Amino acid sequence: MSFHRLIASDVDGTLIPEESTFMPEIMWQRIEEIWEKGCLFIAASGRQYPSLRALFAPVADHMAFLAENGAGLYYRDELVAERFFDRQLALELARYVREIPGCELIAGGVESCIFPKTQAFADHVYREMKLQVREVHSFDELPEKMMKIAIWCPDGVENHVDAISHDWGGRVKFAVSGSVWIDFNAADKGLGLTSACDYFGVTPEQVISFGDNWNDVPMLDLAGEAYLMYSAPAELANRYPRRCASVPDELPLILKNI
Repeated sequence: MSFHRLIASDVDGTLIPEESTFMPEIMWQRIEEIWEKGCLFIAASGRQYPSLRALFAPVADHMAFLAENGAGLYYRDELVAERFFDRQLALELARYVREIPGCELIAGGVESCIFPKTQAFADHVYREMKLQVREVHSFDELPEKMMKIAIWCPDGVENHVDAISHDWGGRVKFAVSGSVWIDFNAADKGLGLTSACDYFGVTPEQVISFGDNWNDVPMLDLAGEAYLMYSAPAELANRYPRRCASVPDELPLILKNI
């Protein structure tokens, strides 16, 4: 099936609060309206694919998913484009994260894992975030192919981002993806969206995107029409003149002109 437009949106902080496991039903209605217009909605997130699909379960076959910050493109329950870290680099990153006091890691990919320092983090992942992950107890047990190394910073990302930038800024893509998350990425949402354009035969000028944080910038920059949430960091405000308070409320206005 060919599509006239792609409409890509970040999830956490844009469609729902960070780490929420509930998607308002109005968003499912909007995705069906987009589909009926001959367009395709793409959920673009740092989350793993099973978590994303569960959020959008009633409409999952009428949309696509950019998981792990753009490293995996899924459509109709198939991984149709992918980018992975070199394994040795991924292991070096994992060891680095394990040495940051108070922080925890999630290694994301087709299979995602946690290597917890504390039971409290494992409980948070399973009970509150409701992620489908395997718990490992050594670096050798981490997946062969990793798309993302996510750092959980319970004391806030502002206490760690400068040190991570100093240590890794010239080597690896990384971005703040929430108040307590920093992600090392094998790709970014811009590269993932480029893969989606190639796969679905749509030009970047035919893409509409929504985002709220620094990890959304590559996707916002690629799209012909980009909307920044009013909740976004002030430093981003001047970069994107189109602002948005609610994606479900904005979409009917956009669809009228498609």
